[in-house]
Amino acid sequence: MKHFLYTLLLISFLFACRNRDENKKDTIEAGNYTPIVPKGMMDQINAADSAVIIYYKTPANPRFYRVVKLLDLDVLQPMIADVNSANIVSNNNFPSLGKLYFYGKGDIVDVVYFSNADSCKSFSFIKNGEKYTTRMGKKSQQLIDSLNVYAK
Repeated sequence: MKHFLYTLLLISFLFACRNRDENKKDTIEAGNYTPIVPKGMMDQINAADSAVIIYYKTPANPRFYRVVKLLDLDVLQPMIADVNSANIVSNNNFPSLGKLYFYGKGDIVDVVYFSNADSCKSFSFIKNGEKYTTRMGKKSQQLIDSLNVYAK
């Protein structure tokens, strides 16, 4: 009886492996293939519907600040593109001059910190417990500087 069960188990195992190999023969037609496009680290901010920019009155001190609310995220597209660009080596000695809260459906989608001082124009964010930094472009810096006038 023992040998019969072992034989039955072996036969069922062989048929299972054979069926598995037949399923691998499925191929994707050339017209239906879509290549994977690499995305930025903060690609989820594209799902945001509004944003708030907070400007610290004293660098790296979030106690006192001024705020600008934006309901049209088309204005922030240069910043979103810079945040999702390639990571750079971070120098933690640069103080954060403010942060951006991106909102989607009433919840915070993500928080991005910025420093637009002449020596360290960058965006930074924390993802999975690690800090990442990206370079701030000229358009993003001009946008942050121009919106600072409207902050209250």
